[in-house]
Amino acid sequence: MPYSYADDKRDLQSVRQSIAEQEKKLAEQKKQRIKFMADLQQQETAIARLLTSLDKSDKLLITLSRDIGELNPQIAGLEKQQITQRKILAKQLESAFKLGKTSGMELVFTGQESQRNERIITYYRYINKERQNRINNLKKIQEELDSKKNLLEQKHQSQLTLQNKQKEQRDNLLVNQKQRKKTISVLEQSMQLNQQKLDELKENEAALQRQIIQAERKGKKTAEDEAKQAEEIKSRQQNYNYNPTKDEIALMARTSGIGKPNQTLKWPVSGSVLYRFGEPQEGELRWKGLVIKAKEGTKVKAIADGRVILANWLQGYGFIVAIEHGKGDMTLYGYNQRVLVDVGDKIEAGQDIALVGTTGGQGNSSLYFEVRRDGKALDPSAWLKK
Repeated sequence: MPYSYADDKRDLQSVRQSIAEQEKKLAEQKKQRIKFMADLQQQETAIARLLTSLDKSDKLLITLSRDIGELNPQIAGLEKQQITQRKILAKQLESAFKLGKTSGMELVFTGQESQRNERIITYYRYINKERQNRINNLKKIQEELDSKKNLLEQKHQSQLTLQNKQKEQRDNLLVNQKQRKKTISVLEQSMQLNQQKLDELKENEAALQRQIIQAERKGKKTAEDEAKQAEEIKSRQQNYNYNPTKDEIALMARTSGIGKPNQTLKWPVSGSVLYRFGEPQEGELRWKGLVIKAKEGTKVKAIADGRVILANWLQGYGFIVAIEHGKGDMTLYGYNQRVLVDVGDKIEAGQDIALVGTTGGQGNSSLYFEVRRDGKALDPSAWLKK
């Protein structure tokens, strides 16, 4: 068949059309991924809130159970007192009946054995007074008993209401967890190509970097002020033999950095390391921190004193906490089920800051842990105990 310029032109037009369709398809996929990622953030945030609410409910139920446990023996004791008082009162009434119908005045007017009769009258009055005291005491016991029983009923009602609320929260939690699982499955299907995964990871890393820079910018003045105060305290210590206060010691601790990488700091969580710093992640990307396998809900602890500069949800990392330690040092904790601290909180080494989770679309329960110095990610293992 002879060469045809028209055929080439048609082929070129067909290729261009195919490219345009592919680009349109990729753009639509990216748009869908953005939507699914927003859904994932909403679902994981809802799960974190429900878990926080359930935690509070559990604590309230423990308190209510303790209160009920204290009220029951109190009520039993009051009922026992009530029975005892009624028996004593019954005996007193029986004694009064045995005195017969003779009144105190009749005994006086008989004129016989006046001294004896006066003693009987005095005794009679004493019995009446004691009986009245017993009756009043019985009334008080009854009032206190009624009050305790009402309080017990209120506690039982509160307990029942809280248990019903907790059941509803757990049902909602299951719904959110199923929705999250479905969202992750859809995201994984849309991310089958390695290049797409690589692009996504690059976007996540860039977003994290932007968040950190923004957080550092917001807290810059506070960090500078605290660093200046710490230097002034150290100067007073050296020149005037000054004894700093507890707050001043804490200030110096959270602005002095995490020290030399001599493997002396405790791990943020116990567990096996799934991925190490520098290992291949996807394509040319390498892990910039450690991924530590741990049971979901395990408490994550800060490795050093510092101040929280970031505590929110971020694509690819889930709920993260970033702590500034001074001297350009920072630690970052990701994939958390939920965070236990807020931006601006002053943190001590070993303090609980989050709970291990699978947020950010992770399949396995683990903690993502980074150490940064002057903005550069370094191998955390160099600081952590072997």
